[in-house]
Amino acid sequence: MIVKENFESPTSPSAPLSTSLLKPIVPQSVAEEVYQQLRQAIVDGDLPPGHRLVERSLAESLQVSRTPVREALKQLMSEGLVSVDGHRGLIVSRLSVESIREAYQVREVLEGLAARLAAENHYNPDDMLRLEDALLKMESGQLSPKEFDGVHGVFHDTIAKMSKNSYVIHCLQDLSAFRTRMVSLDWIPKTRVNTSLAEHRAIFDAIRNGQADEAEKQARGHVARTRQTLISRLTAESP
Repeated sequence: MIVKENFESPTSPSAPLSTSLLKPIVPQSVAEEVYQQLRQAIVDGDLPPGHRLVERSLAESLQVSRTPVREALKQLMSEGLVSVDGHRGLIVSRLSVESIREAYQVREVLEGLAARLAAENHYNPDDMLRLEDALLKMESGQLSPKEFDGVHGVFHDTIAKMSKNSYVIHCLQDLSAFRTRMVSLDWIPKTRVNTSLAEHRAIFDAIRNGQADEAEKQARGHVARTRQTLISRLTAESP
């Protein structure tokens, strides 16, 4: 009689998993916290373009060792927020007109796609309420520039979430630093902020009414007009 042995594939759901493949779960590493603090300081303009980033000084200020600071700076370099400036070492990346133009060109396409998908999808009512709440707060005229920027971010991030497309969401998150830095550095005129309110309302209405073509058109137009205003101002101020 032939006895058949039962062999389980290493990838079988019931096969034992080697514990060597598992790593301890840490709620939030020191490096991640350092990264988040430095990134926010750059985005908010507290660490302006061209500011020199010295590992030792940052570690002392944050009261951590230099290792997590080094890891955080590497991550920020990969995002383009930190760069090498010859003999000065690492600095907060300077924003050239060309880099801003390129970032907003990509944002225009992605924001338009996100708005289209949000209008086409059966959205979560809570997301629509969050979108409307952000819009009403922007329209209230009672927000400080920093508060407006935060609410403005919620508006666009909610639309990205409503797209239900993980790639769109991820790419727009990467580009959100450009959006926020323009406000924190006061490079977007306040008159542009005021005129954009009607554009945000048009985007909201199109998504709520399920008008995908109109939602994309309004979202792309909004980003394009912001880009044009920003580039015109920066080139006018150039020596």
